[in-house]
Amino acid sequence: MVSFLNGKSPFDEAEEKLEAGETVNGRPKMPTGPIMGWQDGVFLLVVIALIVGGYQYYQYSKKKSAEVFAQCNSMYELAVAGEAAKYLEAETCYESTWDLGFVSDSMEVLRQDRLGAITDMRSAQKDMLQDAKDALEDGDTAKAVSVVTGYTGAMFLARDDKKKWESIAALAK
Repeated sequence: MVSFLNGKSPFDEAEEKLEAGETVNGRPKMPTGPIMGWQDGVFLLVVIALIVGGYQYYQYSKKKSAEVFAQCNSMYELAVAGEAAKYLEAETCYESTWDLGFVSDSMEVLRQDRLGAITDMRSAQKDMLQDAKDALEDGDTAKAVSVVTGYTGAMFLARDDKKKWESIAALAK
């Protein structure tokens, strides 16, 4: 038998006490001692602190994400209502949500939907610019100007494309 108690089992100590007459209601008096040592208490406190801290961080992240998504949503709604310049701000806001610690499934779907809509509008404007450029190459200035001036949405184009767009719009004057 392998024992780490110098050859004694815990029952041997109880038998010795029983033979010595130490009993409680006819049963051997078992040795008393603390349930936990101080190391166990410190470990238990650390585990509890980690659980509580993790929960608090989760709640903070969840609240912060909800606030940021509400802000992005309000910008997008303003853009839809008629302030077309807010699309770019909404796009920047939604792009910043990639760094958030918590994003629920519904927030993820909303972000993808809104960013996709903005990307589609940008692609449509690029296509219109390309149509205007093609019309200019064909010598049809009136068609190029009508394509550019007929667009009433937000300006999504990059700097160089925006300059080209404005130069075509200037032909209308």
